[in-house]
Amino acid sequence: MNRVPVKISAGPPTEPPAGWVALRPRNCPCCVGRVELRVEIARLVRERQPQGVLIELADAGHQPALRRALAEWPLAQYVRLEPPA
Repeated sequence: MNRVPVKISAGPPTEPPAGWVALRPRNCPCCVGRVELRVEIARLVRERQPQGVLIELADAGHQPALRRALAEWPLAQYVRLEPPA
């Protein structure tokens, strides 16, 4: 299975690159929304088969924990975390 690249951004919403989808978690994606995030990313990758996923956070303070969550099973089997820009 090819893993889909994932970029994380914080701040105001931006337009994702062509072929990518934007994911804007409603809850803290690394704490209470962790299961929701896993399900949503897995579903996006399977159903929409995007070229990449842009995860947009309202608070940059969640980036380190989100990076750890994306590197763990089961998300790591679906995604490839891109280095910060």
